Parts: sequence; structure tokens; C-alpha cells
Amino acid sequence: MPHLDVRLLGPLEIRVDGTPVAIPRGNTATVFAILLDEANSVVPLENIVRAVYGVDIPQDPETQVQNTIGVLRRKLGAARDRVETVGRAYRLTIGADELDALRCKGNEDRARALRMEGRLDDAVAALREALGEWRGPALANLSGVTVDAMRRRYDEHRLALLDRRVDLDLELGRAAEVVDELRQIVAVHGTRQRFTALLMRALHLSGRTAEALEAYAALKERLADELGADPDPALRDLNAAILREGPPATGLGAPLLAPEPPFPRRIPAMLPRANTRFTGRTDQMRVLDGLLDAAAGTAGLAVVAGMGGVGKTALAVSWAHRVAHRFPDGQLYFNLRGFDPLAPGADPSTVLGEALVALGVDAHQLPAGIDERIGLYRTVLAGRSVLVVLDNARDAAQVRPLLPVAPGSFTLVTSRDRLTGLDATEGADIVPLELLSDAEGWALLVRRIGMDRALEEERAVLRIAASCGRLPLALTLIGAWAAAHPQFSLASLADRLETTTNVFRVLASSDPASDPRSVFACSYQALGSRAARAFRLFGLHPGPDLTVPAMASMMQVPVGDAEEALAELVDVHLADQPGVGRYTMHDLLRSYAAERFRDEVAEPDRRAAEARLVDYFVHSANAADRLIGVRGAGVDIGEPGDGLVPEPIATAQEALAWFSSEYEVMCGLFRRDPAPGGDTSLWRLSWCMASYMIEVSHGDDLYETQTVALAAAERCGDGFGQVVSLGYLAAARMLQGDREAAEELLERAMAMADRLQQPWAKGFICYAWCLQANRIGDDADAVAFGRKALAHFEAAGDLHWTFVATWIVAWHSVPLGEIEEARVLFQDLLAAAEAHGVPLGMAAARLGFGRIAHCEGRFEEAFSEYALAEKFYVELAIPQSAAFAREFTGDVHDTRGDTAAALAEWREAERVYAEYRTSFELGRVRAKIAGRAA
Repeated sequence: MPHLDVRLLGPLEIRVDGTPVAIPRGNTATVFAILLDEANSVVPLENIVRAVYGVDIPQDPETQVQNTIGVLRRKLGAARDRVETVGRAYRLTIGADELDALRCKGNEDRARALRMEGRLDDAVAALREALGEWRGPALANLSGVTVDAMRRRYDEHRLALLDRRVDLDLELGRAAEVVDELRQIVAVHGTRQRFTALLMRALHLSGRTAEALEAYAALKERLADELGADPDPALRDLNAAILREGPPATGLGAPLLAPEPPFPRRIPAMLPRANTRFTGRTDQMRVLDGLLDAAAGTAGLAVVAGMGGVGKTALAVSWAHRVAHRFPDGQLYFNLRGFDPLAPGADPSTVLGEALVALGVDAHQLPAGIDERIGLYRTVLAGRSVLVVLDNARDAAQVRPLLPVAPGSFTLVTSRDRLTGLDATEGADIVPLELLSDAEGWALLVRRIGMDRALEEERAVLRIAASCGRLPLALTLIGAWAAAHPQFSLASLADRLETTTNVFRVLASSDPASDPRSVFACSYQALGSRAARAFRLFGLHPGPDLTVPAMASMMQVPVGDAEEALAELVDVHLADQPGVGRYTMHDLLRSYAAERFRDEVAEPDRRAAEARLVDYFVHSANAADRLIGVRGAGVDIGEPGDGLVPEPIATAQEALAWFSSEYEVMCGLFRRDPAPGGDTSLWRLSWCMASYMIEVSHGDDLYETQTVALAAAERCGDGFGQVVSLGYLAAARMLQGDREAAEELLERAMAMADRLQQPWAKGFICYAWCLQANRIGDDADAVAFGRKALAHFEAAGDLHWTFVATWIVAWHSVPLGEIEEARVLFQDLLAAAEAHGVPLGMAAARLGFGRIAHCEGRFEEAFSEYALAEKFYVELAIPQSAAFAREFTGDVHDTRGDTAAALAEWREAERVYAEYRTSFELGRVRAKIAGRAA
């Protein structure tokens, strides 16, 4: 294997088998420095992206980093295999003797061991070797935010090593030898009190007490001028001791001739103040209590996971205070700032240092390396019972170094990420934190505004809670505002929340840590590029939820890529997965996503995504409609465009289930202003939805969507589309019980169809007239218009609509006494439906056979046929049509004289008609009930 010689403690230099290698400046050198900094450790790709680009993330940053890795490998030549790909991460493999930072660490560890053995001379020599690795400021020839942060950290480490080495020199009686060196250090680092203290000790021990006092006076002046501060107490004590001409009163001046003393036992009490208005969450409190009890005799670990603003910290801190008495050795609390709006995530090594100091380890005794700090941390905690609260964790890697392992301690972690890695490898119990219940949301607002005011405007309080989506952060902000403005009506505040186009303006806070937009932004900015794009597109989708194919269509990516992006959103609680294949998002998050979509996506890309979304629904709805009713050739919607992934719908049951799930989503597209996707696509969508709307008797929605569709057809000059929309508007008026308006619309539509001279358009309007005749009980007109429609559909060659017209002619022929013609038509319809696998056609034919059997007095056969039809409709989840079959079953009972049975069937039909607001059918069946109930 080629030998590497890499040096970063100074200008970055690299040699492969002794030959210098030039690493390109910029991103390639930065990525190399990141991998060196994490030498022999796996570095996730998303971490590299964040480190290289910060908040200014370009298009497809992951691909750019992958390309940069390729450049780095080419430059390394024979050592290219040292940069390994580990899943979606990278690792640089390098020996302890091949990197100056690792050699430095090795000598530092050796010095510590020698110091503990009392071999001070050898310890000083080891520290000199460690410091000898430095050739100047770390990574001196590189620049950038990430590199600057690394440089500061390495240079702080060098100063810490220098501090220890000089301290040991003083213990060995070499005070006079280090005075000049310390003067040079103080000249550069004039406000670092530790080095002035060392200089004072060296001067004092060398018999130069006056100069030692002068050094203190000079530092005091510098601190006042530059920082407006005074020397710390330890330095003041050292100065006082020197003034007394006695031995220094603190460890800073006492000669240390023996191994370091054991650490004092401190009891930390670091929990932040609990929120006195904390409300609800009794179930989660109970779960945490149970986990604490179950962890007896082990090092317990629980994770509270939930979206930003859901109250994870409030729950964790409140519970921690409640159980603090069970941890006699103290409570540690650290905000890891994994998603902090103001600061980068906390470095585990730094947190370990703070924890060790809180537990009794003096700062100058802290190991430099993270592995040594982990070991010391676990050693100090052994035998102690400490509660550790790690708030706002970014990922499992940030948490693992901070976990106690000895029995008796318990760790509670909060995160927006699900931290499944801790579940898998550390045995963590995950406690999901969802939105508040309605009762908890009410209670939280009451705690803010007072019970009297809440009861006076109870309805307004409920409206406010609903507008805030039961999110604790939003409720807290609104409650605080309402409490600060008692003169304002809660009803007016509720109105404002319900009508505003930008709810964040109402919820804005001057504190970025509690402003919803800032809180959400932190989670959003931590996403990979693909998941961030999926998040933005959630703002385009009308909601309430979406499927993987819908997201794949908007993103124009394969289904697998869309699924991975959605899974990442779920992992960090920016989205939820309420069911298999379906994803949803909190209303406030969706509003934020819509902002990101509007502000970060270029206008052409927005329009293209909107068009793909509508086309996804057009093609999916068309496929579902064909399964339900074999959509005919009246409209050709074409083939799906590139990247479009229609929903994979295979059966009529799946089609009806899809329509039911996506119904509100599709209706929402018609309420957009301007309507997305273009006029042609929007009109096509209205066409594909209309049959389902009529089948489930959604007259109001049919009228709303077809009104928009008619305007779209008019804008693009589509005469055929105008005829169809007018026909469906008439159908909507029929469902609403407005006969006069329906007939006016049909007359307009027929006049336009005559001008167009299109057989299908004429047939469609004749069919609509047929339905109108049906609603007023005119069987003769229904048959006449039905036969005209049948002739036009046959001329147009549309098989489906030929079957539809056939059924309505046959149905209305029965009461006219044309039984044999009706029987033949129903038989033809059944054969065609069975041949094409159309359950709705089979059900319709069975209804017809039932009606014929009823008219011919074959009552048992009529019951059987109606029962078969009802079974089809129940399986297809069309309760209105099932109720229609039961209504006519009641008619058969009535003919037989069984009034009780007839009333039972009619009342069940009445219940369903009333539930689905099918006014015409409801009036008809109620008339039957009234005629017999009397």
C-alpha cells in the first residue's frame, strides 16, 4: 500500500510515497480537510454538503460533492483507495504515523500516561514532540468558513498543549528557562489569562516578583481596555499571594510534584427552568415514568421525537424536574443545537468537556482527544446516579459519545429526527410526540388568557386552536399575544388567523428560537437536496396528503427516489406517514413549504411542476374512471409525459378508494387562483372527475368544478369542452334540485352542440335531457331522449356511452310496458359488462332485471336481482347506489302488501340519501314513507 505523509498542522501538504501531491484549492481541498479531520471515521455525505456549502446550497450539491471526491481520488493516484465510499458516506483511511495530527495525538496520550506515572521529564519530552508537529497555523494555505472553524479548533488545541508543557516545566523547576518563551506567548495572546498566570509564576519562582506583579497589572489594563472585564478570581488570588511574598494560594502557583489529585465530587444541577404553564402530555409523562422504572439496574435511554414546535423541550424539562429527586448525584442538561436557528450543532467533544467540568474535573485536566474524554466521562459517571438531558439532537452520531454506560444513570434525548440508529444499536425507547389534543390545546390557551376570558369567547378559543393546528409553539405565541392585549376580542383574532394569507405574520416572534418560520427553517436547511425539493413541492400540493407517485410526478424522478426523499422528511418530522404510501404535513409546515416553493423555485420550474401535478391527477383519475365505467372515446387525454407516474390502480375497488382519498385534493386544484396546469389540463381533470361526482351525488362540488372548467374551455376556445361542461353543470343543478336552471343550461348546451355538428356532443346533451326527464317522472321523454342519445353515441363509435344510453332506455321502457325490449337491452348490457369486467355495468343490469321481475310479479326473483345489485355497490363502496337498490326492494315488499318490510328498506335508503345529501332521491323515498306510514 502506498505510504502517505499528510500534514495539516500548518499549510496543508501531502506526499504519496515521498512525492508531493498538489490538491486543488477550493472545494477539493476543503473536502480533503474534512476527511482528514475525521480520519478513519465515516463522514455522511450530507455532513460534507453542509460543511462545504453552508446555507448557500447550489443545485444538486450531493452530485457536486461526489464529483469533488472523484477529483480528490485522481489527485491521490496510487493512494486513491484511501478514500472509501461507505453507503452515502466517505471515510479516509490513514495510519497513525501518516498524519501529523494523529502523531500529535499519540504523543499527547503518551505524555498524559507518563504524567500519571510521575515521569515528568519524559512527559515534557512527549509534549514537545507533539508540539513539534506544528509548522504554523493549521491549514494555513486554505480558506473558507469550515476551514476557519477547524483552524481555530486545532490552534486552541496547540495552546492547550503548550499550557500543559509549560506547567510541567515549572513543576520541574525550569522557571527561568521558560520566562522568555512565556513573554513571547503573552505578547501574542495578551488576553488569555492562563498564560499570564504561568508567566507570573515563572517570574515569581525565578525571584523576579516585581516583574510578576507588573505582568498582572499589564493584563488588568488590557482586559479593561479590550474586553471591559477584570481578571478572574484565580488570577487575583495568585497576585495577592505574590504580594504577600508567600507561596501562591491556588493551584496556579503551587508546585505540583505528585500525580494529579483525584477529581472532586460535584453534584451538577443544570436543568433549565421548567415552564410554569406547561399543559397536558400526561400520557407521555406516564410513558417516561414507566421507562425510568423499567431501566432500574441499567443505563436507561429514551428519545422524545417530534416536529419542530411540538413541545419536546418543554416535556423533557418538565419531566426531568419531576423526577430529579431520584438522581442524588445530579442532573446534566445540554442543548445540542442540532436544529438551532442561531448556532451550529454542539460538538460532542466540547459538550463532554463541559460535562466533565460540571462533574468535578478541572478544566486544565481535560483530555484533548474525544476518545479520552469519552473514557473519562464514563469513568466519572461510574457508580453515580445522574440524569442526563440531551436536548435538540441532530442525529445519533452526535448523541452516542454523551451516553453514560454504567447502571444508575438515565438519559433523555429530544430530537426532530427519529434517531432510529439509537433504537437499533443502543436500545433506546422512542416516545413520539404528536400534536396536542383538542382538550390540551384548549387548556394551553386557557393557561395563557385565563378561564373567565376563555369561557366568555369559548367558540373563538376553539377556532384559534384549530387555526394553529394544535401546535404548542403556535398556541403559545398566540396565547401570549392575546394575554398581552386583553382589550382585543378573541373572535377578531380568530378571524384574522382564519383569513390571513400568511399565518406567519400573525405568529411572528422577535425571538428567532421561538419564531415558527425560524424553527422550521432549521429542519429544512438540514435536509439533503432531494428531500429539500420534496419539501418545497409539498407546498404546491393542495393536501391534505399525497402519494409517492404524486411526489415522483412533481419531482420528475423515479418512484424509489421520491420514496427516499419522503422518508427523510418523515425521519426529521417535517412530514408524517399516516398510512402505507401516503404522506401528510402539518398545516403550518405546509404554509412554510409553500413559501419556500414560491421564493426558491424559478417561475418556469414552478409552472412545470404545477403542470405535472395536474397531469398526474388527470391520468390517474382517467385510469380510475375507466375501471369504474370504461370511459369512452369522448375525450383523448393522450399519453403521460416524461417523468409522469400515474397511480397504479388495478381494480374498480382500488379506483373508488383512490377517488375517495384524492377527492378533496383534486377539488382543491380548482380553487387555486390562477388555476395550475393550464386550461386544457384543468378541463380534462374536470371531465375525469364528473362521473364519480354524479355517482356519489356531490352536486355542489360538481357545479363548482364544472364552472371553473367551463371558463377554462372558453379561454382556450374549446367548443366541445364547453358543451360537456354545460351538460355537467346541468347535471349539478339536477342534483341540487333546480330544474329550471338545469333546463336553461341544457338548452345552451344543445344549441352549441348543433353548431358544432359533433355526434358525441349531441349524444351527451340528449343523455342529460334524458336524466332530467327521469327526475320529473316522464318515462316517455326519458326513452325518447335516450334513444336519440343512443343513436348519436353509436354514430360516434363510443361503446361505453352506448351502454349508458342503452341502460336508461331500458330502465324507462319497463313502466311503459315495453318489457321485452327492455329485457333484451339489459341482457346486452350485462354481457358487455361481463366481457369488459365492469362491475358497475353488471350492477346496473341486475337493477334492470329486478325491475322487470317486479313488474311481472316474480317477487322472489326481483328480491334476488336487487340483492345482487346491492352487493356489487357495497363492494364498490358506493352507498348511494346500494340505497337505490334497497329503495326498490322496498317497492317490491310494498307491492306484496308487507308494509313493515317496505318501510324498513325505505328508511335505510332514506338514511343514506340524507347522509349524502341526494335531495331528489331523498324526496322520492320520503314520499313513499309518508304514503304508508300514515
